[in-house]
Amino acid sequence: MADEILASTIGDLIAGEVMATEFLMLLADRDNSILTHPALFHATGAARSSNVVRVPHLGLGGYDLLSATTPGSEVANTALTDGSTDVTVAPRAKVYSVDDLAQYIADGKLDSMMFAQDAAISVAQTLISLIANVADSFTAYAGTSGVNATWNDVLDAKTTLGVAKASGPMLGILHPQQWGDLELDALSMGVLPAESMGGVINQGLDAFKGRWMGIDFFVSSAVPTANAAADRAGGIFTRGALAWADVAIDPVADPNIVSLGRARFERDRKGTFLETSYVTSSFQGVAQAIDAAGVSLITDNA
Repeated sequence: MADEILASTIGDLIAGEVMATEFLMLLADRDNSILTHPALFHATGAARSSNVVRVPHLGLGGYDLLSATTPGSEVANTALTDGSTDVTVAPRAKVYSVDDLAQYIADGKLDSMMFAQDAAISVAQTLISLIANVADSFTAYAGTSGVNATWNDVLDAKTTLGVAKASGPMLGILHPQQWGDLELDALSMGVLPAESMGGVINQGLDAFKGRWMGIDFFVSSAVPTANAAADRAGGIFTRGALAWADVAIDPVADPNIVSLGRARFERDRKGTFLETSYVTSSFQGVAQAIDAAGVSLITDNA
């Protein structure tokens, strides 16, 4: 079986030197706070007859205006505008298989709790990655290929959303390179973004970077490239631009299987191999919904 975790393959954990009681996590996206943002539409299916969740679009709430009428004449019917978006939910999973000797020698660094914590984080980050890879596909875009991101680009995107009648909380998902370029652009003007744009600054390296120009900005390394990897393609959008769906995992009466809400974590013992497998699985999907509710931000990748 490929990619197994064997005692012979974890030399970095069982070096001849005395191992530290703590350990370092390799760098990865771990902040999942973006998933609670109101600009993201969570589509929930009413039945389990299909892995496709259909989200209806309805042209009410002031979509159509009143027309002038002539006294004594019958008012003509107004055609109701509607549509839909299909979100296809697909299975996703990963497995870590740990040899008994490797688990013993690792002395708690490869126990069930560590893998369970990893499962919860990786499920959320997988969903964020799917969202980031849809936010780059809006018809409208701001920015210039091969040119660093600027706050003028952000203002262009916001203006485009306003012209399209988009409303509600705005969410920006950018690559760290794009965000760094925005910080440099602000500094080149001699001000911090919070000073010049009424923002709430976050000086750390968390995913949430604060609110500027009324937009809540998050960064993710999952934001894809564009134009033969010369650019990064982030997105700025309002509620309705994207829809995501998942499948609630029912709890089962098995001590080796734990429901994580939108995922399942299970311990699979393979006694004949003297190893234990830790399986994380979920069913997720993301789709673009109302195209005019989003703008892609295409800017230089370096």
